[in-house]
Amino acid sequence: MLTFRRKRKSKTPVTDAMRVHYSNYIPERGGAISDLLRRFIFRNIVLSDTEKEKITQLDENGIFVYASKYRSHFSFLYFHTRLKQMGLPFPTIGFDCTIYAWQPIGHLLHILGSHIRYFFRHFSVPDPVESGHFKNQLLNGKTAILPLIGRDAFYRSFVKSKTDPIACLLELQADTDRPLYIIPEVMVFSMKPKKSGLSFFDILFGTRERPGKIRRLAGIFKRNKESFVEFCDPVCLKTWLAAPGMEEKSLGEQALLLRRELIEQLNRHRQTITGPVLKSRQEIRESILTGKSLKNFMVEHAEETDTPLQDIHKKADTYVDEIAANYSARWIRIFEVVLDRLFKSLFEGIVTDKKGIARVKIRSKQSPLILVPCHKSHLDYLILSYVFKKHNMPCPHIAAGRNLSFWPLGIVLRGGGAFFMRRTFKGAKLYSRVFFEYMSKLLSEGFNVELFIEGTRSRTGKLLSPKVGLLSMLIDACRQGACEDLQFVPVYFGYDRVLEEDAYLHEVEGGAKESENLSQLFKARRFLKRRYGKVYVNFHEPISLSDVIKEQGLDFKTMDKDQHNEFCNDLGYRIINSINDVSIATPYGVVASAVLNSMKKRFTFEQIREDIRLYTAHLDAMDVWVADSLGENRERSFQSVLDSYVRRKFLECGSDCKGHLDPGTVFNLPEGQRPVLDYYKNNCIIHFISAAMTALAIKEVNRFQFQAGELLETYDFLADLFDPEFAFNRTATTEFMVRKDLKAFIDTNTIVPHASSPDTYEITPDGLRKLTLFSRFLKTYLESYLVALTAYESKKAAKLDAKAMVKKCQSRGKKMFKVNEIELPEALSDITFKNAVRLFKEKGILDESSGEATHSFYKHSIQHYLEVMEK
Repeated sequence: MLTFRRKRKSKTPVTDAMRVHYSNYIPERGGAISDLLRRFIFRNIVLSDTEKEKITQLDENGIFVYASKYRSHFSFLYFHTRLKQMGLPFPTIGFDCTIYAWQPIGHLLHILGSHIRYFFRHFSVPDPVESGHFKNQLLNGKTAILPLIGRDAFYRSFVKSKTDPIACLLELQADTDRPLYIIPEVMVFSMKPKKSGLSFFDILFGTRERPGKIRRLAGIFKRNKESFVEFCDPVCLKTWLAAPGMEEKSLGEQALLLRRELIEQLNRHRQTITGPVLKSRQEIRESILTGKSLKNFMVEHAEETDTPLQDIHKKADTYVDEIAANYSARWIRIFEVVLDRLFKSLFEGIVTDKKGIARVKIRSKQSPLILVPCHKSHLDYLILSYVFKKHNMPCPHIAAGRNLSFWPLGIVLRGGGAFFMRRTFKGAKLYSRVFFEYMSKLLSEGFNVELFIEGTRSRTGKLLSPKVGLLSMLIDACRQGACEDLQFVPVYFGYDRVLEEDAYLHEVEGGAKESENLSQLFKARRFLKRRYGKVYVNFHEPISLSDVIKEQGLDFKTMDKDQHNEFCNDLGYRIINSINDVSIATPYGVVASAVLNSMKKRFTFEQIREDIRLYTAHLDAMDVWVADSLGENRERSFQSVLDSYVRRKFLECGSDCKGHLDPGTVFNLPEGQRPVLDYYKNNCIIHFISAAMTALAIKEVNRFQFQAGELLETYDFLADLFDPEFAFNRTATTEFMVRKDLKAFIDTNTIVPHASSPDTYEITPDGLRKLTLFSRFLKTYLESYLVALTAYESKKAAKLDAKAMVKKCQSRGKKMFKVNEIELPEALSDITFKNAVRLFKEKGILDESSGEATHSFYKHSIQHYLEVMEK
């Protein structure tokens, strides 16, 4: 632990005022009994290691001053006691804060005696700021605490013309080369958001921001988990004074400006914990319905549709009621208690990216957060709010489908911040406008919003293409002045195992989706009997809307509709790419990939272990985030996953499997279990898909020596073919991606650079096997697309709509699988068929003039690549 040792400066000449003992000072060595009592009182107020790091990373030779918003003896005593315990600089000096009750008896008598002597000599009360006593104490290594808002601050500074303590600190910094740090602190006793009005309880016992003595003591002794302290970003006065234009200001102006900045920083930081002022649902509703914008629209809409204005008002009121959340601190507290138990029952833990969420918290001070996670399970609605609550941040408002608004779940979710939206706004002009006004209201109030950019849960395990309707609406609201900026936060959710595993497999294989209802809620109890491994939550660096606008050189306010749509589409893909960048490769995904890509129904542990090692080496070469279990004992982790797959009957273990795995242990892969393993393979496929295309391009060259330029055409073709399946990075060039893959192949000893020829590579003796293992990530999709092309050969295909065409693909695919025209049962995926049908239709496969040639080109190309893959 870093300890702070102060370099003592040479003592300054002792004046009469400096011989005085002050009640603003607490001796470093207090009474043993008072120290123990203070430690007992403050034991439940948490100061985390994360907050401690904010202090330890500062220059230990600096001068430290903690700043609180209000004068508080309680804060002075707390920081003196707790920081002393932690080996950090602790305040012994309190600006504008006199302490008598906790002083050692000897020091109290010295205070009394010295004040009496000083009074009879000068007929005034000694002032430690005016006399320079505090200034000298700080230079000699002491630490102070400073209230920014005092009861008599204005009177002291502007009526009695006393020295402002902040001006004193600015003068001190000007006189010394040592950095002086002001560290604003926020002490929280409740994370409940501030309400728009004061309750009788607030009037009687103080507000949550500034609690009275009784309320504060009650918060301490009830073992409240919401009692904690956080530090804002420290302000270095040396750096602050060096800012442009600061020298021109007078000392008074500097002090006033610094005080305002510190108070603003404290206010913003507290809002990142409690959220904005919370208005009632009725207040929000009335504000939207009586707003000028919506009122004008309703008048126009009534004239356009020839509908009485009263009926339009009634509809709008109904729509707000249908949409709006009923955000409640009480409901959120209930959620926390229930989810604590639920998640402990279901999961082995929630692994959270702590550095990522710290960055998010900092950005939340600037503008509302738009949290954009991937969507893999219904639990996604709960997990992000739970993580935010555990990290002292306000729970966001969550965009949820109207299918989840059924009783009683709808009431519960609304209380946790969920608002509900229809699947489509098509033809619902009034509903669309009301929804827009509601989103604008949330942003203008400062609430964070969570939306799922994929539009629905991914049934395949990989990310879906972005649906940018709600994203566009939020950006439009910002354009119209709802807020100055938006911070888009891509969030990755990963599960070792999803609860909806069986339902997803049923839907992928062509089964109908069960609608959410009360009976499903009761059926969900069966999930409590199982364990689902770990959950992973990662945060990408927030993306500022204003920064993106500047990067692209756009004029935000003058963008036309086409530019706006193109901008939203590009931003949507950027967010999806960012989620992929922070996605985690889990041992479940890696093992599933190795098992499926081995293409063997029967294999030994030693055989599959070699493939697993290849894939993990590739992940390391590409610097991919991996699950914590892969950072420790990898072999044990993979054995644990194989054991889990055997228990769940995804794999069958031979008779020689006796509770442990030897190299010769034999596994069987039942054909019917391949589709469910494919889901887990898809969880990490994004980290291999570019390598798979590059590997297939290398194999197509059909030589053990090749040049990078020979791979680009094949890579481009495959990237275009599978564009509906994967959100490829649209800003990276083909050459960049291929060279990145080649470097990783060198790291895994798949290829080696040619000794003399530049930009030329050779396949290693074992490289061909490795390239095949990489290229097989594409095999499922190539077979699915081949099925779709075969289905299009039917004369009736041109007359079928998309839904009927997918059924046709499913029927044709099953026949092809039976006669071994395709090998993989996981290729019979309705979701992949939908993508293939849409793609080939866009490519013109049904055109009368060129359709047949297009069909022939793609079919022969896919068959060719399937043959090349297995060479």
